[in-house]
Amino acid sequence: MSDSISDDGDCTDRSVKTDFSDDRTAVTEAEVEALVKGICFKTGPPRTLGVEVEWLVHELRRPQLPVTPERLEAAYAALRTVPLGSALTVEPGGQLELSSPPAASLTECIGTVSADLDAVRKVLAAQDLGLVGVGHDPWHAPRRFLREPRYDAMESCLDRTGTAGRHMMCSSASVQVCLDAGHEEPGPLGYTRRWWLAHQLGPVLVAAFANSPLVGQRPTGWLSTRQ
Repeated sequence: MSDSISDDGDCTDRSVKTDFSDDRTAVTEAEVEALVKGICFKTGPPRTLGVEVEWLVHELRRPQLPVTPERLEAAYAALRTVPLGSALTVEPGGQLELSSPPAASLTECIGTVSADLDAVRKVLAAQDLGLVGVGHDPWHAPRRFLREPRYDAMESCLDRTGTAGRHMMCSSASVQVCLDAGHEEPGPLGYTRRWWLAHQLGPVLVAAFANSPLVGQRPTGWLSTRQ
């Protein structure tokens, strides 16, 4: 398992579409507030759940060797031909991410993602590649795989405060739990209470699944360097 972060927003509903096709370079505060509220705080009874699992892709037999961009491109091209229940996406550093569909139960969610991971591992193994479930790459320095405007802008912004942003973008992986927000009312099923509870449980989950003690092949002194 990789270092865990828990999100208590309605991230399982991917029906919200936003048009960013115009040439504006910034959005207003009101637009950001409306977007976040529309995606993460659609209130209602908590029924569905999902998970997003990120993995580092390494050489199967010698993970300390870097995987070339060309090999990653070929691997992802092969994976896109495989029918999966989860959405397959790629992170800026070439990390693989599976995002499950909304599930009615934890058992259903685990079953879908487990089957998808079996299929993904089989395809990667045929190319001598494998998935590594750690929170931060213990061997390799941050390296951009995706070259897209959104990630160029993110990198430029994060670089203002040091190198930690590049490590987060390109060298880290996590498990993200996705839950319905809850009712717009007080009580244990209200989103205010559930949001508070998620933040209280966050450090506990990070400690329970901490698995990133190395950077550059050296101990950092933290079990969860990613966090």
